[in-house]
Amino acid sequence: MLQTILKSDLVQLLLKSRYVKVVGTALVLLALTLALQGYLLYANMDKEMAMSEPASVAVNVGEMFFEHADGSVPAGFIQARVGDTIEFVNVGNLRHSVTIEDLDYDEVVNPGETTTLLITKIVENIRVNCRFHNGHEAVMTTTEGEYSIKDNDTRHSGMASQTEPYEGDLPIRSYKDAIKQLDFQLVDGVKEFNLTAEHIVWEYAEGFQLESWAFNGQLPGPEIRVVEGDQVRIIFENNLPVATTVHWHGVDVPNEADGVPGVTQDAVQPGETFIYEFTAEPVGTRYYHSHGSHHGDEQQQIDMGLSGPFVIEPANYQPPDREYTVVLTERPEAGIYPINGRVYPNPEIFKVSEGETVRIRMIHAGSAEIHPMHMHGHQFSVVAIDGNPVPPGTAQLRNTQPMMPGEIYDIEFTANNPGTWVFHCHHLGHAAGGMIAEIRYE
Repeated sequence: MLQTILKSDLVQLLLKSRYVKVVGTALVLLALTLALQGYLLYANMDKEMAMSEPASVAVNVGEMFFEHADGSVPAGFIQARVGDTIEFVNVGNLRHSVTIEDLDYDEVVNPGETTTLLITKIVENIRVNCRFHNGHEAVMTTTEGEYSIKDNDTRHSGMASQTEPYEGDLPIRSYKDAIKQLDFQLVDGVKEFNLTAEHIVWEYAEGFQLESWAFNGQLPGPEIRVVEGDQVRIIFENNLPVATTVHWHGVDVPNEADGVPGVTQDAVQPGETFIYEFTAEPVGTRYYHSHGSHHGDEQQQIDMGLSGPFVIEPANYQPPDREYTVVLTERPEAGIYPINGRVYPNPEIFKVSEGETVRIRMIHAGSAEIHPMHMHGHQFSVVAIDGNPVPPGTAQLRNTQPMMPGEIYDIEFTANNPGTWVFHCHHLGHAAGGMIAEIRYE
């Protein structure tokens, strides 16, 4: 192309003209410059046209993920260019929306349906999310004309999901490091426990790591188990970067030990210690959790992991053959819904033997969602609600028990159907987020 321009009649005429000496080489250079610019513009336009040929991009939308249908881009990313049409296909079991406020785009897509988006412009830092379910959020950014949709910290869809490995100074802990019960010292007749709130990275399963706030370095916090009438002293140390408190959910404590910032106490500042003292009553399954630094951040602190079981046994307690405590928690921003700090495929395993009576103390320590807990292969009786015994002869026989935030249900069943059975949340988006355990006969 450039060679053709140099041999053109205009350039040759200028070079041969007797006026060259008059106009000098400047005119010739000007003509050559214009010709070169024209060539480069043509070449660039040709390249851009080749790069930006419109395409149809199929994107699967499921519970907690966006992904290219053809697998051409790593899971969790979507790439498209101006002029492309993105077809969002709902391959999940839940109703979703594809909501992009920066583009005034908000379309509902039911299971099995498709919604399309024509990319017409480049916009920095576009945010895409599903407005129907917590955690279905992604961040869309542009680089050299490409749109990229990138999940938050995790893409979660059953067993395929992983988070990026943590690279920082926080300690990495997992359920493998957790202890079942918190030890105490007997000081002048008082059972004294040391409880700390710490900033850690919690590994819910292999490859699932999230920054968390934890009691004694684990999620959920260790179980505190006492006997009715015990004098209890909790020495609480706050090692978080934020202020917090501890509330004893369902325990009839004195007002000054209730743990409500701005009402019964001042929030415990980072590095400070606060002592809670009370008599253990009434009997039953209870739990402890943060009440925040004020009412505005209690949900955040609970979702970050600040909760743990608190069980008050009656005197001369006769336990069943097997007993398990289950704490349901939520990380909705990441689409993770753990049982005892673990998500499938690393489930909590409840081992039983045929003929045994099994009690499960279920605590909903999450902040927002309803969890209908369903047991396969068995019927169970609800024997206590919020830690309080159900009157004899009135226990309900069920296989699914819905749980609101803050609710507690004790259930019992007879192990009369050998095998391996799942026990899971029947909100299937939560099950996809890991809220599945196993009942396994030995």
